[in-house]
Amino acid sequence: MNRSHHYVFVLWADRFDEAATAIFVTMLREVGMRVKVVGLTPQPINGAHGLILQPDFTLDEALALAPHTTCLIIPTTLAGLKRFQHDPRLAELLQQAQANQSRFVFASGDETNLDEGSFSAAEQVTIYPNIEDLQEFVQDLAGSFV
Repeated sequence: MNRSHHYVFVLWADRFDEAATAIFVTMLREVGMRVKVVGLTPQPINGAHGLILQPDFTLDEALALAPHTTCLIIPTTLAGLKRFQHDPRLAELLQQAQANQSRFVFASGDETNLDEGSFSAAEQVTIYPNIEDLQEFVQDLAGSFV
């Protein structure tokens, strides 16, 4: 896979996990992946513990690049993501990424919700581990794109 033409998007919204976000973004960028933090809004956004991050792209900008998405990392549980179901842009991004056979990476804790019709192919979904094991997980994830 030519990594220079594909994006890894890290979705960023209010109360998402900033520790996991920082690990994913820094480690994947270190190995040369094109990683962009995508905000549901263009303003700086508060994480779960008060850290404020400025998105690289808005959700609208990410939609234009969705056909080039290889992975969509969502540093929250599926239950946390449901707070944003009313946003049709998010549904469109998820659908386009799924059609592109992108990998989806969610926080642990909601594995039982994977059969609710959100994703037609469970093999596209990966649940990332707790923070103590996350660095090793991200190294393996980066290796899977080579």
